[in-house]
Amino acid sequence: MAERIFTPDDLTGADSDCGCLTCRLSTVFAGHLSALRTGYPGTVTMLGHRTATPGMTAVPHFPSILLGEVPADVVVWEEMRPEQLTAWLPQADARDRVPQLTARIPRLAAIRQAIRAGTFAPSGPAGAALADGRYPSFLYLAQYWPTLTKEYNP
Repeated sequence: MAERIFTPDDLTGADSDCGCLTCRLSTVFAGHLSALRTGYPGTVTMLGHRTATPGMTAVPHFPSILLGEVPADVVVWEEMRPEQLTAWLPQADARDRVPQLTARIPRLAAIRQAIRAGTFAPSGPAGAALADGRYPSFLYLAQYWPTLTKEYNP
């Protein structure tokens, strides 16, 4: 599936907790995720400016918004219950990486931008996934992190 790039017009009328760009984009992105996830247990819950509830996992997403001619990545956070995290990211090793990856947002964003710009092309299954139409979402980054972190050298 191709990456959905939002525009400022997409945020018009977004009913968010506050009016900031991040909260408005979180609201719109939650609707986008809800439409994509079939068989997903429960509803998509975005964090906005709060932290995850104990026992839940905060998962970053990188929706892109078109600002002028260039897409910009914005980090928004989803709160997932354990069964939601398992449904969304079935590989246990990739799920175990989520907490460490949330501390590496700048590196993840740099990898996304390099892939988008064509200055970094991962090899093996990570590269094949992109060739098959995947885009470097957080899900992709978590699944292929061992390859990406070894190969990406800016």
